[in-house]
Amino acid sequence: MRKKIPVSFSRRVEALEKGQNAQKRKSVAMFPRLVSVDEWGELAGQMQSVLKDNIKKDAAPDYGGLPKLELVASR
Repeated sequence: MRKKIPVSFSRRVEALEKGQNAQKRKSVAMFPRLVSVDEWGELAGQMQSVLKDNIKKDAAPDYGGLPKLELVASR
């Protein structure tokens, strides 16, 4: 006994197959690049000093002059 497959079903399967072949790996999240303990400690010390100064002034901290962490994609 033969069953008929709807044309719309076969089109959906073709579209899925094309999408899987052409699809690249997408980034799921961005995380800071791992740095050494010494680098991390130096950056944390600088951030703490900025935070301490701004708490005394009762103002929002401005970390603009500090080096930024490099973000890398997670797959």
